[in-house]
Parts: sequence; structure tokens; C-alpha cells
Amino acid sequence: MDIIAHTASVHQSKEALKELRDNPDYTKLELDFRLTKDNELVWSHSNKINGRLISNTNYRNLGSVLILEDVLEVLDHIKPILIEIKGKPNERQIYGLVKSLFSLVHYHNKIELESFNQYLIGILLDLKKQGVLEFIDYGLIINLFKTFSYRKHFPEQYKEVSFLALSNELYEWPIVGGDYQIYREQLPSAKQYAWSWDAVYEETEERILNYIFKGVDGIGTSNPTLVKKLIK
Repeated sequence: MDIIAHTASVHQSKEALKELRDNPDYTKLELDFRLTKDNELVWSHSNKINGRLISNTNYRNLGSVLILEDVLEVLDHIKPILIEIKGKPNERQIYGLVKSLFSLVHYHNKIELESFNQYLIGILLDLKKQGVLEFIDYGLIINLFKTFSYRKHFPEQYKEVSFLALSNELYEWPIVGGDYQIYREQLPSAKQYAWSWDAVYEETEERILNYIFKGVDGIGTSNPTLVKKLIK
């Protein structure tokens, strides 16, 4: 089972990135990226840096930031990466995004990419069928709100995803607490990664054990030591 670094609360610096890279308990790093006005992917969970909206700003005007190439250099191929694309790039911006993603061809470790944006993932899946960025595995992020779009009938155009990242509500809440099983039935070959938004939900032993008991393939966490202990 993968223990995936959930980095929403991590300060985006080279020092923090090295700590994640060198932490022996993490088997994979999940990193959030946003597309700038000039089509650079910047490591950031927030939509703003130094008060500037990332999507409306050229990256050199954002101040001290790490773009995708900087991050790859620091990681030095050491660990697999799970890239989350934040925001809602339009069709024109998506082509800029695809261009930026080509730098990943030089990263000699496993690469996955996820998004809440099903339109983006659909385009990337279509490009993969055409041999474009075929070395990347794609997945959808689904939370309490998104699950109502997918739970009764998962759209055919997204069934080629390699994994689903499912929020903790889909393993434990009334009404949607069994949705993880629905997705296993509809996408039997897709892996499942469980995660919780740590700004709202505490990563308790009970929550982590529930993920493990329900057979997830990976857990996104900011407490890898706890998860590793419970897996054993």
C-alpha cells in the first residue's frame, strides 16, 4: 500500500521538498500545481502567491516560486510523484498545460496526474490514446460533492482512469459512505487512494484503520509514521 505525502499544508520551498523526498515513510509524493498566465506549472496549493492570482500572472512576476522543472530537479527521480492540477484551465490553457507536462518525460520514476476537473482528465486520456504523454497515469479526485455526479453511472469517457482519489466521506459518511464500493464495481481495474482534507478532518487511528480495512491501494497523509505503523 502506498503512503502518499499529502502536502496541502506544506510550505512550498526546496527545503520542505527535500524533507518530503528523504522521508523514508513516504512511498509517493502528491504535489499541487497551478498554471500561470504564461503556461508555467507552479507548485502551489493556493490560487494566489504574494497576493497575485496565479492564473492571471506570469510566473516571473510571482516572486520566489518553484516551477515544475525546479521540483523535478530537487526530487532527482528518487520517488514516484502524484501531480494534482488545481483550478479550471480552459481549452486554450489546457494546450499550454500539455506543453508544460512534456518536461516530465525526463523524470525517471512513476508519474501520476489527478484533478477534480473531469474535462481536463478526459482530454488527457484522449491524448494518451494518441500516444501523447502516454507515460503518465491519470486519475479523478472525487469528494462528497463530486460523488453525486458519478455514483449512479460513471461516464464512459473517464473509465480509462488508472486510479480514483476518494475523500474520507466516501468511506464513512451516511448516504455516500459506501460509494468507494460503487466505484470498485464500476471501475474494477482502477486503484483507490483515500485522503482527507486535514484542515477539516483529523487523521485519527480510527479513520486510517477504516481505510486499511476497506482495502485501499494508497493513503494520502501528513502523518506517514502513524499510517506505516497501522499498516503493519
